[in-house]
Amino acid sequence: MKNVAVIPLVLSIALLLGSCSTPKREATVSDSETLKQSGAPASVNLRQMIVPHGKYGRHIEFPLHATYITIHSTDNRNATALQHARGMAVGAFRGRTKWNRTGYMTWHFTVDDVQAIQSLPLNIQGEHADHDGPGNNTSIGIEICELRDPARQAAALDRAARLTAWLMHDQNIPLDHVVPHYHWPQWHFHGNQKNCPRILLEHGKPGPRWDAFLQKINGYY
Repeated sequence: MKNVAVIPLVLSIALLLGSCSTPKREATVSDSETLKQSGAPASVNLRQMIVPHGKYGRHIEFPLHATYITIHSTDNRNATALQHARGMAVGAFRGRTKWNRTGYMTWHFTVDDVQAIQSLPLNIQGEHADHDGPGNNTSIGIEICELRDPARQAAALDRAARLTAWLMHDQNIPLDHVVPHYHWPQWHFHGNQKNCPRILLEHGKPGPRWDAFLQKINGYY
C-alpha cells in the first residue's frame, strides 16, 4: 500500500478497535451488481464484502477492464483481511493525497492466512497503485496481510498465489502482467517506485522472493 498504500496509524488503531464488534449488516453484493467473475476455488476461501455502491470509495466510479494484477502488502502488521475489508466498507481509509480521485484508498481483494475478501467488483477501478495512472486504470489490486508469525505469513502468501492464479484464468491475464506495486511509478512523486509489496521484495526491488511468488502462482494456474 502507501500514500495509496500505507494505512495511517490512527486509522489502524481505530480499525482494530472497531473490528471487535460485528456490524449489524455487512456490505454484500446487490442483485444489480455485475461482478463478471466465476466462482473461486474452495482453497481461496473467497468472501465478498463489497463497498456499498454510491458510498465512500464508490461514490465516484471509474470502469475497469483489467489487463494487469497488482500485488501489494498492507504495511499494517498483524491486521487481518477481515479488519481491512470492514474498514474499507465503512470508508475508514481516507485518501492521503490531493490526487486520489475518490478520496478513499480502495482495492479489490485482501488476503490473509484464513480467507480472501473481495471489496470491489472487478469492473470498477480501485485507488491502490498510482492515482490517475495506468496501475489503477488497468489493474486488479490485491493486498496481502503482513503477519508476524512465519507460518501464518506463508499461508497468506499461498492463498494470494491461488487467488491470483484464479483471477488470471478468469480475467484472461497472463503471468507477465502480474506485477508488484513497485512496477507503477508514482508520477506525482517524481517517479518514485514504492517498496511494495515489501514482504516480497529485496532492498525495495523485485528479486528472488518475487520470482518464487510468481513460480507459486504459475504452479496453481
